[in-house]
Amino acid sequence: MEGTKKQNDNTELDSHTFDEALELTQVGRFHYVLTLICGFCFMAVMAETMGVGMIMPLIKCDLTATQTEQGLLASAGFFGIVLSSHMMGFLADTWGRVRALRCSLVLAATATIISAFSVNTWMLIAFRFLNGFFISGCQACVFSLCGEFHSNRTRVRYVTLLAIFLPFALMFMPAMALVILPLQIDFVLLGIKFASWRLFFAVNMLISFAGLIGLSILPETPKYLLVHGSHDASLAVLRRIYAMNTGDKPENFPVKSIVLQTGGADLSNIHGVKDALKMIWSQTTPLFYKERVLQTFNICFSLFSIYGISQGLFMWFPTILNELIRKSDQDLKVCTIIGNMDVTTAKTVNSCTELLDYFMFEVLIMIGAVFTVVFIIFAYTIDIVGKSNLLMIWLVVACVCAAIMHWISEFAAIVIVLTLLMSVGNCGGIIGTIAIEFYPAQINAMGMCFAMMIGRLGSVAGGNIIGTFLFTHCNILLWGVVALIAVLIALAAVLPDKKRERVASDLTVTK
Repeated sequence: MEGTKKQNDNTELDSHTFDEALELTQVGRFHYVLTLICGFCFMAVMAETMGVGMIMPLIKCDLTATQTEQGLLASAGFFGIVLSSHMMGFLADTWGRVRALRCSLVLAATATIISAFSVNTWMLIAFRFLNGFFISGCQACVFSLCGEFHSNRTRVRYVTLLAIFLPFALMFMPAMALVILPLQIDFVLLGIKFASWRLFFAVNMLISFAGLIGLSILPETPKYLLVHGSHDASLAVLRRIYAMNTGDKPENFPVKSIVLQTGGADLSNIHGVKDALKMIWSQTTPLFYKERVLQTFNICFSLFSIYGISQGLFMWFPTILNELIRKSDQDLKVCTIIGNMDVTTAKTVNSCTELLDYFMFEVLIMIGAVFTVVFIIFAYTIDIVGKSNLLMIWLVVACVCAAIMHWISEFAAIVIVLTLLMSVGNCGGIIGTIAIEFYPAQINAMGMCFAMMIGRLGSVAGGNIIGTFLFTHCNILLWGVVALIAVLIALAAVLPDKKRERVASDLTVTK
């Protein structure tokens, strides 16, 4: 009798909540490798969607692209992300985070290879759209993947630190451009003259391959497995993490059973299109329940505006920077320089590679280095300052930069202020961290993908709106940006800066 009672007491002691079990794995080598793998996936999104902006002058020259076609090309990848994000969130919540990411990278890399052989602008636009359509799985699912391997104690810091790979991408792309774009490539492959900008696409794809190699050794998240009823598989993953972090044997992991949370959707329950649509609907509607709807709209509008400003400007930044360098000795205000830019497709040089001033890429590398420092500061101050406070501080900095842009004329000052204004995109990572903690596990990837879908829609809108008005109504556009950021500051004050909410679900203790 006493032996039975003692055994029951031990069982209770060995049973832990999921967060307790995850914290007992500690933070170590597994999490460092995880951060690197997730970082490669995130870099792949940035390289694939934003790399086009760096070679736009060459594409304009080589394929004689009009200004409208350039705008469509710059935003095609983001538009693809918008259309597929909802589906990718659904797949990540039902099929698995890791499996969805692997599929995403393979298909995106295939689209990139084909786009490198485009024979005209419209073919290039089509395959950059498909690339964005497939790569979207990496932009939001990767944050859920990283966050679900961390306990509440370390999740915010590491998810925020993951965003440091954005400036890494900003340094990698211009560094590769400095090496590749000046090359005078003069050979025909598959009937197409293979210019240096085509090789640039192929090299950017190497980041996707690095992410794929990493994902091949990464297990599914224990949180996902637990929510879908696979208690033993979840515990096995936690033991593996514990062993890798501590060097101890997996069987010495002190947790023997976990409080099991069920209720996740599973693709095995789908037996037709009707079932699939019902499941997508069931994964989406909780985002708009009465207790979440206002915050969902706040998160989505904030991401839409932030990415619209930052990535909308960055799409045209290499072109603008190239022009600023050419006229740096004329002491002109930025809107005067932009307003007098030549956006026609006429060729005035013997070789398209002569259109670029390669000092531009050195400046972009320095900007990436500055962004890296900013992200490190974010990661190690976010717990101290608070997510909403840090967000508001950075939005105020961006608002001031947009306002003073009208009066500065020094080249260095223009580059610094433009860089700080574009860095408002860093705030998207903070809002993403808030969203990860706000949405429960069953709809976490769907919530993130839906929010990021709206954010990328902002990128599409921003790229086209800024491209349309920047060259004709520059001053009005900048004052509009000031007003929009002021609204974002007010909305940041009421974002849900709190721990992830609990959801009504069946909780059972499994031995």
